Amino acid sequence: MSVARQLAQAVLGLGLLGYVARLFVAAVSDHQPTVDPEPPRAGSVDPSPTWVRDQAGGGVLPGGDVGGDAQLDESFSVRFHHRDQPGALVTYRYYAALDLDDLTSIYVERQTEYLVCTDPADPGSTEVWSDDRYKAVQRGFGSVEAATAAARRIAEAHLACDEPRSGQPPWEPEGEGNP
Repeated sequence: MSVARQLAQAVLGLGLLGYVARLFVAAVSDHQPTVDPEPPRAGSVDPSPTWVRDQAGGGVLPGGDVGGDAQLDESFSVRFHHRDQPGALVTYRYYAALDLDDLTSIYVERQTEYLVCTDPADPGSTEVWSDDRYKAVQRGFGSVEAATAAARRIAEAHLACDEPRSGQPPWEPEGEGNP
C-alpha cells in the first residue's frame, strides 16, 4: 500500500471520527441552537390546526337540552375555538333522538353550533352572532340507553374540527355564500 493511500485513509478516518464525536456531543448536550438552521420558507403553511379543542372537563361536557322534542336523553358537547380568533367557537352536541316521523326509530343526532362572542369564558352572555345545523350521524338503535352511550362515545372520539369557516360571521356552509 502506498504512503499516499494510507494517508488518505487516515484523513478519512479522522473525518469520520470527528462526525461521530459531533453526533455524540449533540446527543448528550441539552444545548439548543439559538439560530434556526433552516428557517421556514416564505409562503409555507402553519401546520397548527385552525380550530383548537377545549379540554375543559376532559374535552366532553354535558350539552343540555338542544334537540327539542326529538332529544331523548342528555347531550354531550365538544367545543373548539378558532386559533386566531378565540371568540369564534364551534360546538358539537351529540344526543339520542327520536325520529318524529317514525316513532320507532332512535338515532344519534349532532347539533353543530357556530358562535361568535366577545368573551369565550362566557359565550352565552356575550354572544354577537350564532347559527346551528342538525344532522343524524348514526341510526338503528334499539334503546335510548344504547343511543345515549353511542352519543357519548362519538363525542369523546371527536378530536378535531375541520370546519372550513373563517371564524367571522355570518358563516355559511360551503356552496351557500362563502367559499
